[in-house]
Amino acid sequence: MKYLIWLVVIVAGIWWIRQQRKAPAHQTRQKTDATGRSSESGPQVMTPCAHCGVHLPESEAIQGAQGVYCSEAHRQRQEG
Repeated sequence: MKYLIWLVVIVAGIWWIRQQRKAPAHQTRQKTDATGRSSESGPQVMTPCAHCGVHLPESEAIQGAQGVYCSEAHRQRQEG
């Protein structure tokens, strides 16, 4: 009987370790944009906001006459 208990404990331990090594399904999926390309395909160029200095991806920056901004509100404050 005690060997059966040990066998169950060992099998449960192996199962638990294998579950911990697997990545959750939501972390393994890559996000895709409207064109169907992966948005996490590689490094992106980061650019600082001309108003507050926060760095953000160039693809999300708002272009203004005096530089790039993190939001429309910062563009309006900086440019008048």
